[in-house]
Amino acid sequence: MSDGGRKITMGGQSGLTLEQRVEAVLSLLRREEPAAKLARRFGISAPTLFRYRDLFLDAGKAGLAGGNGQTNPARREVAELKKQIDQRDQVIGEITIANRILEKLSGQCP
Repeated sequence: MSDGGRKITMGGQSGLTLEQRVEAVLSLLRREEPAAKLARRFGISAPTLFRYRDLFLDAGKAGLAGGNGQTNPARREVAELKKQIDQRDQVIGEITIANRILEKLSGQCP
């Protein structure tokens, strides 16, 4: 269910989209309005708005600290998976060469 672009959820979740949370945090950081007024405008509590701000700033710090993006778990996983693929490609190549040698030695190769 939605109300003006805002998702209505149960269980204490704000239901704001990612874009709305970013907009709320940036508005808070720019001091466009007092926190209480921003929270009301976005339909969340002031503590929730401050929690979003803290998460936003922590993620920014982590991104800057990594420099090359290595703090991102998804990027690390992709790099590890690429490494595994390269290792398996090498094993496949070695097995292919060994197979060709065995075929030649047994006289089955044309």
